[in-house]
Amino acid sequence: MSLYAKVENNIVSNIIVCDDVNIGLFDGVYVKITEDTNTPEIGSEYNSEKNKFAEIQPFASWTFNQDTLKWDAPSAKPTGNYHWSEEILEWVEFIPKPGPNYRWDEESNSWVEKED
Repeated sequence: MSLYAKVENNIVSNIIVCDDVNIGLFDGVYVKITEDTNTPEIGSEYNSEKNKFAEIQPFASWTFNQDTLKWDAPSAKPTGNYHWSEEILEWVEFIPKPGPNYRWDEESNSWVEKED
């Protein structure tokens, strides 16, 4: 089974799972998604000359790279667990807050907080 993107007017309108021999049974244009095509989303643009899907712009400050069809942040992402903050236009380290741990309780059929 493979992933296929349905493309209408160069825009991805649907993504389906189908085996290669049956994809021809569907109406419309379907493009097989591979490691080389970039990962599409519904609404992303398909460039048939490059056989690649363009990413949807994640943030207003990012610029589009015509060679890769991906969006580049204003600065390189540091190594580690960082996320982009559009508010301050920089990478911010993500530090998880400690919280309770849970376990599945078969008796109550629900998640319950673990006791230390």
